[in-house]
Amino acid sequence: MLRCGALLTFIAYSLLFATGHCDKLWSDIRSPQNQAELQQFYAETDAAHSSTPWPTLISRPSGGGPFAQAGQSAGGGLFSHRVSPGGGPFAQAAPSSGGGPFAQAAPSSGGGPFAQATPSAGGGQYSAPSQSYPPLPVAAPSMAAIPSPPQLVSPGLVASLPPPRRAPTAALGGAAAGDKVDVVASDQIARNLLSFAQNLSQQIGINYHKTTIFSPLSIASALALILLGAKGRSYSELSQLFGQSDVVQFHQQFGLMMRDIQQPTKATTSPVRQLDNWHSDSVRKSLRNYPRNRSALMEVHIANGLFLQRGYSLNPDYRQAITQVYNSELQEVDFERQPASAKYAVNSFVDQHTRGKIPFILTEDLPESTRIILANALYFKAMWEIDFVQGATKVDNFYPNGEGNQPVLPVEMMVSAGAFPYHEDPQLSCRIVGLPYHGNLTTMYIIQPLRSSVEQLAALQQRLTADAIEQMISQMTRRSTILAFPKMHLTEAFKLSPILQAMGVNGIFSPLQSDLSLIASPGSRSARTEDRTQSSANGLASLYNLEAQRQAAHAQAQSQPTPPSDLIVSDVLHKVDFVVNEQGTEAAAASVAILKKSGPEIVFRAETPFIILVRHDLTKVPLFYGIINEPPTARGATSAV
Repeated sequence: MLRCGALLTFIAYSLLFATGHCDKLWSDIRSPQNQAELQQFYAETDAAHSSTPWPTLISRPSGGGPFAQAGQSAGGGLFSHRVSPGGGPFAQAAPSSGGGPFAQAAPSSGGGPFAQATPSAGGGQYSAPSQSYPPLPVAAPSMAAIPSPPQLVSPGLVASLPPPRRAPTAALGGAAAGDKVDVVASDQIARNLLSFAQNLSQQIGINYHKTTIFSPLSIASALALILLGAKGRSYSELSQLFGQSDVVQFHQQFGLMMRDIQQPTKATTSPVRQLDNWHSDSVRKSLRNYPRNRSALMEVHIANGLFLQRGYSLNPDYRQAITQVYNSELQEVDFERQPASAKYAVNSFVDQHTRGKIPFILTEDLPESTRIILANALYFKAMWEIDFVQGATKVDNFYPNGEGNQPVLPVEMMVSAGAFPYHEDPQLSCRIVGLPYHGNLTTMYIIQPLRSSVEQLAALQQRLTADAIEQMISQMTRRSTILAFPKMHLTEAFKLSPILQAMGVNGIFSPLQSDLSLIASPGSRSARTEDRTQSSANGLASLYNLEAQRQAAHAQAQSQPTPPSDLIVSDVLHKVDFVVNEQGTEAAAASVAILKKSGPEIVFRAETPFIILVRHDLTKVPLFYGIINEPPTARGATSAV
């Protein structure tokens, strides 16, 4: 059968579940014996400067599943065949006149983000040529075939997750990807992600006016996998979206950031990262006593999955990079002959890595022309550092158009009191309060105009920048506060392709402009994906190799334009499940009595529109970002008097 085109779908899905009940304790990781083992693991990893890759091959049943048939559009689905007459110019990627294509990555006299890649006195793995950096050879010996999966009794159910790996760096194979953290570069990446979140929220707000929540990290992780394999216009637009000129540094540092985000305690993260100033304030500036002995830790889980058409070939360097830098799982499926089974495999991946909170990300049938699906999942669950008083939750009013104005929405309003980080900015006419999660690594920040309404919040969004938000957070101090906050359960599902195109990313969606040939090439289709490299070359070497291939392709395109690969992106799907509720361990009567007894410095009532920012404070990465113009109303309730 003649196949007219190849289809590439990218999916991002995420979950935030902030609750008082955690499913699994991490006591084994926190024990003194295992802490000593973890420290030994880091020491051995640093000494070796490389480690065995941490990819995980997963295999799913080939059977179908209970998926409704949604049909395909005329002409063979969402994708049609395209042959590009040639790649576009990419002047900014041209090698500088004073050096090779990686001149920007050369270490300065004081060190740099790639200082570990310079040759040591006794030689090293990355001895730098004097003029240019040709691709490093990466062998690709054969890999054992993926075994046939067992037949599941119920295709709609997924077995429980295996226990987490003991080694903290195993989450992303940081040592193999080059484990030197550059705090300056890392902080800049985090600010760029926050700017991306703000721009995305404004574009989403055009179509979703009331309330929206999404995960910048989850979306950025999926797009980073596209950037890794892009050339030409596709590469240029994505690098501009992320605000990055040095993509090798971006991928290396972004991978290390995601590794640290998944660590349950600061002791298992990179020691060079520092928390914001307010974290050193005394938490005892509280209006009430609350339990301090917690047994459950924060859980953050990030998963990347690549689903590849059986027999289709991946670029060995791309495969090496996504497994070692981004810890992606690889799985072969048959989009051509068994599309229902392929859809089941993707949905099972989603269901598993979101702990069953998002069981189905794909609802429509997959076109037979699909070749690759790249997916990202983000799961976050944590307990509050300072609990909401469960017995104090009651129906109260929320005012979208400002306090005292119609309409008035009945919402379930939770109440808490304690020493919360707080700051008021008179220039921006807004205030910010932080609700830390237990473990003191992640915080939900609430940003609210002083006289908030839907219009005032929209105006604040226009003035608010990533630098301004970081500046406010740096000035926060703990203040004794009474806090009223609506209880929420938000679910969102987006098709992001029109939103990303409005933000300037068009090439990856265009049959005539997309160039993702660093991911896979149709000319090498006969090479099997099982021929996976087992060489000692690590993820950082593959990043350099991919950049060298990109530079070489640009130079060749100047004299002899060549058609790019036949991969295009069909859509970027994003789904979020966001839950905020109380922690039910305190007696309401005693807590309420203490609330009435003490006079607070601050009273913060989130009864008018506000911004939500769930931020991993150690890396400064925005996990979730939301505009809350109308929170969910209380079922069967009317406005409070």
